[in-house]
Amino acid sequence: MSEEILPIPRIPDGLREAAQRGILIPFIGAGASRIAGCPGWSEFADGALRCLVEEGKFSHKQLAQIDHLNPRVKLSIALGLEKEHTTRINFRKLLHPSGPKDNAKGQKLFGSLCRLGKTFVTTNYDEWLDEEIGIPVVAVASSHDPAAPAIGNRRKVIHKVHDFTPANLNQPNTVIHLHGSLLDPDGMVLTTQHYVRHYANDRLSGNPDKENRVLTFLEYLFQQKTVLFVGYGLEELEILEYVILKARRPPGTEANEAKHYLLQGFYSHEHELMRSLTRYYLEECGIQLVPYLRDHKDWDQILDVLEEFARVVPASNPLFVQEFKEMGDLLND
Repeated sequence: MSEEILPIPRIPDGLREAAQRGILIPFIGAGASRIAGCPGWSEFADGALRCLVEEGKFSHKQLAQIDHLNPRVKLSIALGLEKEHTTRINFRKLLHPSGPKDNAKGQKLFGSLCRLGKTFVTTNYDEWLDEEIGIPVVAVASSHDPAAPAIGNRRKVIHKVHDFTPANLNQPNTVIHLHGSLLDPDGMVLTTQHYVRHYANDRLSGNPDKENRVLTFLEYLFQQKTVLFVGYGLEELEILEYVILKARRPPGTEANEAKHYLLQGFYSHEHELMRSLTRYYLEECGIQLVPYLRDHKDWDQILDVLEEFARVVPASNPLFVQEFKEMGDLLND
């Protein structure tokens, strides 16, 4: 890998090959949704509490007293108040404050992702991936934006744990919401207790009734597919570690062997940080860091990166030989 941080990074050979074989799975984090107009983690937690303030179930004074707390703790408090007062927090309004699919940057970012992959996994709750966004089309009516991206068919949305199966991961035009979806707010993974339960590893007990389908799904994903992580910054590192480190490393995989990739932005003065994180992700997670330069467009630079990646390595359907291999691996487990 080149030591220089480029605005548009070179596409790794392994990522290019995975796209051509149809086994590349974009794995989308909160950073992508923030560029599309969704709130960050802290804003999301504060917004949930403000909903309760507006309904008179919580006061500004109480809100100020817990301002210093971790977002996940704030969400635990918000959910407790929601249950106590039998009210409902409007999570859809929090995540899509101006309505879904109306953010120009979001349209460009998720439009590129639509060309880069056919099946997606995300830890986000929002609906940006739930419908396909096509390339810009010319509108018939003059009152419409002639450059507005076309909204395509609705994807198959998987958000319940019992549906986290290899078969659904191999379905095209599908998005798997690993931490739940707005379609079922009660099933969203929000609090520390939710995370611990979601990633609990009971498989060593030998009791098949205690199988954690989340971990089984992730194990299959990382063994059989090539994952491209998009939208995971340092603030999402804890979530990323939950996802990666809770899934067992495939047998025979060397500690410095990369099969998966992580897009991450850096300023030019963060060169040493980039080098250190490159070693960390490769040695601890088996992930190759793909850095891009933030100097000119900050995080918006990822819009150009994804546009170029989608142009050069557009998604392909899985090759028959790959599907046959995965079927054989499942039968041999």
